[in-house]
Amino acid sequence: MEPRLQDTENQPLTPGKSDPSTHAKSRHFRPNLLFFNERGLRAGWRFILFLVLVQAVLVPLAFALARPFRRVAESRLGDISDVLLLICILLGTLIMSKLERRSITSYGLKDSAALSRLLSGTVVGFASLTLMLLALRATHHLLFGSRDIGGAQLLVAPVLNILGFIIVAMFEENAFRGYLLHTAAEGMGFWPAAVLMSLLFAAMHVQNPGESKVGIVAVFAFGIMLAFSLWRTGSLLWAIGFHFMWDYSESFLYGVPDSGLVQPEHLLSTRLSGPVWITGGSVGPEGSWLIFIVLAMVAMAIHVAYPKRQFQFR
Repeated sequence: MEPRLQDTENQPLTPGKSDPSTHAKSRHFRPNLLFFNERGLRAGWRFILFLVLVQAVLVPLAFALARPFRRVAESRLGDISDVLLLICILLGTLIMSKLERRSITSYGLKDSAALSRLLSGTVVGFASLTLMLLALRATHHLLFGSRDIGGAQLLVAPVLNILGFIIVAMFEENAFRGYLLHTAAEGMGFWPAAVLMSLLFAAMHVQNPGESKVGIVAVFAFGIMLAFSLWRTGSLLWAIGFHFMWDYSESFLYGVPDSGLVQPEHLLSTRLSGPVWITGGSVGPEGSWLIFIVLAMVAMAIHVAYPKRQFQFR
């Protein structure tokens, strides 16, 4: 949109009163279409700016500042890397929200039914993993072992693991389905953006020891399913609840591998046996071909519980 020029009497210039420099001035005020559109800085540049801000500035700065305290903190609280990463993602989102003159909650954290969404996702996360493990038990590919911890550890470990997995869920959902997905969706549409962010989500898990090709594809499918929950609820809260309880149940409650990682502290010593395509092998349930059936069932549950799209393009 070109600016309306005014004459010396502060009145808009009509075409009949324009001077020879009018068109030159209009060209001078025309936005650079490579970087800007009618809404300001283009979504692609904001996407890149956020990545640079977080990866090149905030993360190195946060880890440098925390270095003198990490040894003491980790001896009491465990690995604090996820805490630092979550802080960087939220701080990056806050900075970008100020530049865009929006609230930090505009990228999936604003929800009038936040508690019910969070609880619903948590229940579905627990139920879906438990049903999958029960199916493996019924086919004699899994054995729920005895309790692995006791005493004071039985009181402390569940709480610390709850906190730890909530932080992981909040970090990964805000990182891969928060600001970046909302911004990419503005530029290319929701589902292409969801595919892009799910690919990045899967790529992050490639470095996990014990991971497999099926496991990586499952992580991608996991990301698409959680993006679908955002599409239908308009909120990250359901996804955070599901993500938290899936990981917590898998790693701590049942003690099976989670994307190739085994939690040192776990409640039950569950054992998997049989063909890798059924059990997932070193990857755990997420490396089993059954995971795709489970994720499809979860997507159907989302479809039934939330039948209409709630995601809003900004």
